[in-house]
Amino acid sequence: MKKYFLLAILVLNLFWISCNINTEKHELKYFPVDDLNRIIAQSGIQLDKANSNDGKGSIKIEATAPVVIPLYIVNDVRVDDTQIIYEAKVKSESLNGQALLEMWCVFKDKGEFYSRGFDSVISGTSDWKTIRTVFNLRKGEMPDQIKLNIMVNGVGTVWIDDIHLSKL
Repeated sequence: MKKYFLLAILVLNLFWISCNINTEKHELKYFPVDDLNRIIAQSGIQLDKANSNDGKGSIKIEATAPVVIPLYIVNDVRVDDTQIIYEAKVKSESLNGQALLEMWCVFKDKGEFYSRGFDSVISGTSDWKTIRTVFNLRKGEMPDQIKLNIMVNGVGTVWIDDIHLSKL
């Protein structure tokens, strides 16, 4: 009986600890995509005011071959020992292949490292869907720059809107 009591206390403590782990997202940057002013890519994209998740505009990509579109560069986020989450609303039409998000973290002394959201993609014809990619940072790993891209591995039309960069 005493053994079961101790086991129950152990299980309850583990449950209590797991409930208190911080899993709340904190927004670092938000890009509503209302215009193309801060977009890195200057070709292969257009602003589509008529087709938008938030009604204010989206980036339209008509891919005739696989392409990576550089969207934003973030220089003023200083975080470590966390997960960085890059997510966006994405829509596709007649996409023969997949579209996914790509995030590069640049460390001035170590180089560039990427995360691609192969487990969060869009393909075919699909309405607005949130897709994401995550980059894990250890203690002391603080990127000097973060690059946000969308990768289209195929042919078709893709829209992207409501881009968020967050941390856990």
